[in-house]
Amino acid sequence: MSEQILEREQVLPRAVDEVFGFFADALNLEAITPPLLRFQVLTPAPIEMRAGALIAYRMRLRGLPVSWLTRIEAWGPQSRFIDIFDYRSVTIARMLA
Repeated sequence: MSEQILEREQVLPRAVDEVFGFFADALNLEAITPPLLRFQVLTPAPIEMRAGALIAYRMRLRGLPVSWLTRIEAWGPQSRFIDIFDYRSVTIARMLA
């Protein structure tokens, strides 16, 4: 499997200190993810954001539960963070009748 990199940048017309806290709190992902995905942060709160932190998630895609981990690669409070999706941690459960 070849490595693929997806980079995204979001520009908001607000000061960094106004919005950084919202995006730095992994629990807020539940608020901005469409309800039909039933997205959940599995790591118990409060999550200490720091380089090396692991955060577990789960959601449903076409009815199948999918879980995975992300690792905080870099953490600069009020300036930036980088999270890395660990594709090796992906679990897709299949319901059998």
